[in-house]
Order: sequence, then C-alpha cells, then structure tokens
Amino acid sequence: MAATIEQAWGSRASFYVSPASVALLMLNLLDGLFTLLFLQLGVAEELNPLMRVAYEQSPLIFMGSKLVIVNAGLWLLCLHRRMKASRIAIRAGAVVYGIIVVYHLAFLTHLVLHWPGAFR
Repeated sequence: MAATIEQAWGSRASFYVSPASVALLMLNLLDGLFTLLFLQLGVAEELNPLMRVAYEQSPLIFMGSKLVIVNAGLWLLCLHRRMKASRIAIRAGAVVYGIIVVYHLAFLTHLVLHWPGAFR
C-alpha cells in the first residue's frame, strides 16, 4: 500500500523555501556559470577534485553535478528546517556563496581591465 507524503512525513512536512534558500540556489548557479566561464577561457582551474572530474567529462555534466549536489543538500536542509542547525546552515551557505560570487565579480573585473588589448 503506497503512503502519501503527508502520511510518510507527517502533517508538518512542507516544502516552503526561505529567501536564504532561494539566494543559495541563485548564488550557486552564478558560481557555476562564472566557474565555467573562467574554465572555458583557460584562466582558472577547478580545485575541487569531484567537480574537476565532472568538468573533464563535459561542461554540461559539470553544471548538472554542481546543481544537483547543492539542490539535494538544500532539499534535505529544508525538510529539517524546524531544526535551528538547518536554518543556520542554509543562511551560512548563502553567505559563503555570496562571498564566492563577489570574488568571481572581482576576478572578472580584473580580467576585463587587464585583458590584452582591452580598452586601448
């Protein structure tokens, strides 16, 4: 006999996504796009061994893996969002990805300003 989600998880289960969760997802996407851009330009290398292997397979596998891994982790945290540690982890993840995206923007600015022949 198949149980419904409500029967399996209880009536408290819901999939409400907080603003921090949305920010984490969007910032993760931006991180992936910036990383892919820099890898394709040959101005950076992927340091994460798992993501390096994914990128060596194909850029599509790289982006898909990155999105699936973070989305799966966020999904688990959202399921347990009543726990303070889960809410803190979601916010911390958004802050970390925010810092990473700011770093990417600074690096992109540096590339544009110092690219051979740029603005000359």
